[in-house]
Amino acid sequence: MVVAPRDDGVTATVIAIVLAAGRSSRTGLQHKLLAKDAAGRSMIARTLGAVTASKVCSVAVILSPDRDDIVCAVEACRLPVTQLFSPDFKLGLSASLRVGLAWAEAQKAEGALICLGDMPLVSTDVINALIEEFYRTTVDVVLPEYQGRIGNPVLWNSRCFAALSTLSGDRGGRALLSSPALQKAMVQSEETVLVDFDTPEMLQWFATL
Repeated sequence: MVVAPRDDGVTATVIAIVLAAGRSSRTGLQHKLLAKDAAGRSMIARTLGAVTASKVCSVAVILSPDRDDIVCAVEACRLPVTQLFSPDFKLGLSASLRVGLAWAEAQKAEGALICLGDMPLVSTDVINALIEEFYRTTVDVVLPEYQGRIGNPVLWNSRCFAALSTLSGDRGGRALLSSPALQKAMVQSEETVLVDFDTPEMLQWFATL
């Protein structure tokens, strides 16, 4: 698909939504977002640090109302983020996504960068490349790609917010990507866009980084 550049002279408003309300059920007793790297920095702190340093206009982190420890970890970062709580977090990722999208609409955002809290290796440079591609085009979604595989985070145009809000269960925006009507742009990225920390073994590796 050939994507036409924006010609209206308008810079779109892009916000970021960091999903951090998951139960971390596959990493044993330790919640992965509280895991520490070699410098003692928590996973959620590293993720939020990269996002807040990017060209997004504002950042919201979606949290579980029953995890005061993660709330404290976010507050300890002392970063400019809005804390939002997902009362229906047990229904899966889609419930947290709806909370974030409602906030994005209230901000009158033209684009929402959907980030996962357990992907702390994604760099600010990668995030900025997605945002710059969004500024340049009029597509529905901008995707990071590494060796033919689609990763995260993903930047959605506001015209997709309604469809994203209809998702249910433990599903995110990937459920919509197969639509032939969706206009997509790909940004060649680093392998980090594919790396999450969903197992005890991965958390052991994270502790060495």
